[in-house]
Amino acid sequence: MCRLLLPWVGGIFLSDRLFQGALPVWGVGAVAIVCLAGMALWLRSRKYASRWCYGWLACLFLFCAGALRMQHEWQGVDYEWPSGKALYQGVVVEAPRAKAKTYLCKLRVDSRWSDGKALPVCRQALVYIMKDSLSGMLQCGDRLDFYARITPPEREDIFGNFDYAAFLFRRQISGTAVVFSGHWWHAGKEMPLMWKQYADVWREKILDCYRDWGVSGDEFAILSALTVGYKDELGEDLRETYRRVGASHILALSGMHVAILWGLLCFVLCPLRGRRFMRWLRFGLIVLLLWAFAFLVGLPASVIRAVVMCMLMTLARAAGERPLSLNTLAITAFFMLLYNPFYLFDIGFQLSFLAVFSILLVYPFLVRYWEVRHPLLRYFVGIVVVSLAAQLGTAPVVLYCFSYFPLYFLPANLIVAPLLPLILYGAVVAFVLSPFAILHSGVLVGLNGLLEWLNRGVRWVERWPAPHWGDIHLSLLQVVVLYVWLWMMWIYVSRFSRKGLIGALLALNLFIMVSGWQYVGGEEPSRLIFRRSKVEVYPEKELWQQDGLYCHEGLNICVVSDDRWLNKTSGQLLDVDYMYVCKGFKGKIAALQRIFRIRKVILDTSLGDYRLHLLKKECESLGLDYVDMSPKGSFRILL
Repeated sequence: MCRLLLPWVGGIFLSDRLFQGALPVWGVGAVAIVCLAGMALWLRSRKYASRWCYGWLACLFLFCAGALRMQHEWQGVDYEWPSGKALYQGVVVEAPRAKAKTYLCKLRVDSRWSDGKALPVCRQALVYIMKDSLSGMLQCGDRLDFYARITPPEREDIFGNFDYAAFLFRRQISGTAVVFSGHWWHAGKEMPLMWKQYADVWREKILDCYRDWGVSGDEFAILSALTVGYKDELGEDLRETYRRVGASHILALSGMHVAILWGLLCFVLCPLRGRRFMRWLRFGLIVLLLWAFAFLVGLPASVIRAVVMCMLMTLARAAGERPLSLNTLAITAFFMLLYNPFYLFDIGFQLSFLAVFSILLVYPFLVRYWEVRHPLLRYFVGIVVVSLAAQLGTAPVVLYCFSYFPLYFLPANLIVAPLLPLILYGAVVAFVLSPFAILHSGVLVGLNGLLEWLNRGVRWVERWPAPHWGDIHLSLLQVVVLYVWLWMMWIYVSRFSRKGLIGALLALNLFIMVSGWQYVGGEEPSRLIFRRSKVEVYPEKELWQQDGLYCHEGLNICVVSDDRWLNKTSGQLLDVDYMYVCKGFKGKIAALQRIFRIRKVILDTSLGDYRLHLLKKECESLGLDYVDMSPKGSFRILL
């Protein structure tokens, strides 16, 4: 199954990277039909000498099928929105999220009105609705009529910049819009609610229970993230703490959480392991409850992977067979990508599968050399081995995506791994004992204590010297070569194969050559980065600056985060290439033009939604080119 998965993944990847909805579908479909015909002819003749032809045709067919599936998904999201404002009708499909001056609503836009006719749309959009007395009462399932301009996110071909348009498309979001007060009307409630809307409603009820129990602060933020995947309460400092020590994976629901829940369900339903009918009943109950949990937390890719694998393993046990773990993993990936090929570009999907794949390969090998008889010591050795295997498989991707590597991931996981199941089981027990006041209060005291220990332990590790390596930038080619080297090393160590050693040495030499070509032979391109009200240069260099004015390689940048330049004039205008407007600036861009000759305006993420909208309108009226950083979080310029 692993061999069949590779061409399917290759077709999805190349179709997305090269075409993104513009692939000649008929040509690819014709190639797939020819492959099917060739496979049918081979099955009819059954000639052993031409078996290689059948294999290549099967791989080519899966490659074409993956490419077609990806194009079908792109075309289902892409939509040509009108250039101006229009009247739309849609349904709120997720609980609105409160921002500074707006509510962020994810809408399923069902139709738009044109010339008195309702035209079908059936696309999803992110809509920012200005706060007022009515918008605060919006809920999941509300049907709205609104008048606004929906625009697709603009693509930017800037080296190293985040492709926000592709990011939204891969989450089935076709456009964004801002809706002002008085430009939307409540049109009733959609009945019945969709499953995801029900899940959002139940998640809010669980969060309300946590608040009623007196859980607050960082403990509430961690408990909400660990149990129902609600991360809006996580502060930036707390996220950074867990990230620096290599424990951020517990904040995103993953296989570890599902495995703990699966273990609890298997234990509770242990009496149903007897007869065949009872085994199948146990399987049905476990699968139903696992999928209910996955729906409740919003169906992230890592949770779906874990639920499908647990379902397949439970099915194998019910049938009296032992599952093949690698095949189970490959089957899970195949069907997930068949359902939604955009999962391939989800970082949670990538890290989840790589971690499990690495554990399945490396864990049995390491356990052979670390045989421990004492059960408690064996438990902690198991944590160390699993952490090492998971980090080994995910390290290249982590370095590529986040440019850092945590050095103290082992001590952090030795703290996190024992406490995580206790916290999850404690939350379940708290719900079960909620009718019994005395027992319930005792469980809550213990649960709050566990959450406090978890946060203290992680912060204690963070205070150790040099908790992580930072500013490690790998290219995609380096990541591929690193995985080839790891694969060859595993072949050599597990089989003592001379070919594996030769392949590992060749891969290591290739990695050194690629690194030398990128970092020594060719000078890495310099980038100017605008992020979090700061201006940075990569690779790191000194920036001349005074009173918010920066100068670098002939570029003049002015950062305005207060009103120091207002009510001032100058007889000779100062040329400014980039006017970086941040939170704290209360004036207008026109007032700055009395001092500066502005070439481009950059609007920071710290600006409120209403303030951001006013500044964008002013830039348009003044004829100034501007960049809105709020969708991406940063803006980079290749120097």
